[in-house]
Amino acid sequence: MKKHSNIIICLLLISFVVLSLSLVTVKFSNSNSNTQNNEDCEIIDNNKSDFDDINYQNAFDVSDFSGLEENTIDIAAKKYTQNTISIADSDFKISNELTNEIYETINSYGKNVSFYIVSLDDGMSVAYNIDTKYETASSIKAPYALYIYEQIDAGNIDPNQQIMYESKHYNKGTGVIKKAEFGTLYTVRDLLYYSLNDSDNIAHIMLHKTFGVKGYNNMLKNLGTKQLYLTAGNPWGYTSARSAALVWQEIYNFSIRSDEGINLLNILSNGKYNYFKEVMPSIPSASKTGFASKDVVETGIVFGDKPYIGIAIANKGGNIGAYTQVLKIVNLMNDIMNEYNDYLNK
Repeated sequence: MKKHSNIIICLLLISFVVLSLSLVTVKFSNSNSNTQNNEDCEIIDNNKSDFDDINYQNAFDVSDFSGLEENTIDIAAKKYTQNTISIADSDFKISNELTNEIYETINSYGKNVSFYIVSLDDGMSVAYNIDTKYETASSIKAPYALYIYEQIDAGNIDPNQQIMYESKHYNKGTGVIKKAEFGTLYTVRDLLYYSLNDSDNIAHIMLHKTFGVKGYNNMLKNLGTKQLYLTAGNPWGYTSARSAALVWQEIYNFSIRSDEGINLLNILSNGKYNYFKEVMPSIPSASKTGFASKDVVETGIVFGDKPYIGIAIANKGGNIGAYTQVLKIVNLMNDIMNEYNDYLNK
């Protein structure tokens, strides 16, 4: 009898353990299911703005680097020699060693290369083939966002206006909106953030389809650019180092005269894709890169000892080779500015 009692007790214990494990398994399974459903909701329900203070936690504020007066550097009128590293508005000379390294690097690429440095402090500039035309790729998102932000500042565009994501906007390239359902609503400010921070192609296309190109092209004309113009059917277009530099000078000036300009430059300084930060992680910078089928583009401002506009383009096709080339050019541009700072401090 005692033996049978022990067996019964053992069976009861085993049953209790099995039942407990089953309950834990069910609870864990439900927890995973709820988590997945929440994630799906976060992807679909994008009506709530992502443009809030949390995006700037532990990030520098470019307003600390803005000057008291706008820059009036006449970039459009500067003259340089084609296929030659040219310096304007300064007696500064790049060292022979660095000059040789730059030419050797350019020649080793075997394709068109352009780079441009414009000191925002004194107008000194270093240029190489800055009027060569290239595909803009995602670098176009900065000038178009500049136009939208200036219109918001002028009261012509409501940043809280909602725009519906439709099938005509779809693009399989970079971004997060492509994961959302058609019919999802986004505010203008949301789209600006996604376009710049995530380099979201769909966000850029939605803005382009909504606000068109007439006002944008007029802005470019007033800035004196030769490239970056868009049509109603093409939201991408072409760029050049000089045209990109003219836009970035305006982005910088806009940050000086407007809080919306600060918002724009802050997003550009904290975006996911920034080749300046890959080369110079300790130096604050604002950037909009581009990765096209025929070239890779880096455009922006480096806020070092002497803030400067930096443009680097490699025309080897949108592949890892061109990406590596642009990083090398950015590194050489930083070397040039280090020599320039040494020249000024002598």
